[in-house]
Amino acid sequence: MKKLIIFIATLFICMSTMAKVTVTNVLRTIPKEIVPYIDDDRRDEIGRFSSENDSLEIKNSLNGTMRIWTVSDDFARMELSESSMLQVKLLSTGDTTQIICVVKTITSPVAESEVRFYTVGWNELDGDFGLPDMRDAGAMLSSLTVRPDTMAEARYGELLKNIEPVIVNASFDAKGEVLTLGLGIPFTTKQVQNDMKAIIKQKSFKWNGKTFRLC
Repeated sequence: MKKLIIFIATLFICMSTMAKVTVTNVLRTIPKEIVPYIDDDRRDEIGRFSSENDSLEIKNSLNGTMRIWTVSDDFARMELSESSMLQVKLLSTGDTTQIICVVKTITSPVAESEVRFYTVGWNELDGDFGLPDMRDAGAMLSSLTVRPDTMAEARYGELLKNIEPVIVNASFDAKGEVLTLGLGIPFTTKQVQNDMKAIIKQKSFKWNGKTFRLC
């Protein structure tokens, strides 16, 4: 009986381990459409991490270097090039199912992001999962700005006109399930940039197992 109990317990642990998907697992199969310029031989190197906080450098076909950092079991950050960054976050849905959230950011000249969702098999999912439509410039401008009490309405209106085009950036909290959105500040004088920083407000959204909710 004792041996049977030990066998069942061991089997349960093995099954639990097999069911667990980590960011390392999904990085090994990340599609070429998401991580371009990496040939098959180099792609085999993706996901070869020994532990959290490990990092890896991979040469791409453009003679550049892609850098990957694993921060936790469910989060990795990838520097695809000098001007492009990728964040990969595994989100739990409350059972054994997980989905992948990918944040791709063009960092230059002004940081601009797109957010997409996938199954752990890298099939793209429809829907925004509670996040605002980042392509709706008017809605994002209204949502991510606020007039300080000390600022005149006329000045506030002038600054809003300077935010053209409306560029939204997104970033995950590496250790949590919080995604923060903000506006990019266009190139202008230092004084105007400081004034614009005063009216821009970031918004954070926390994953609750089914959708993102405003924090």
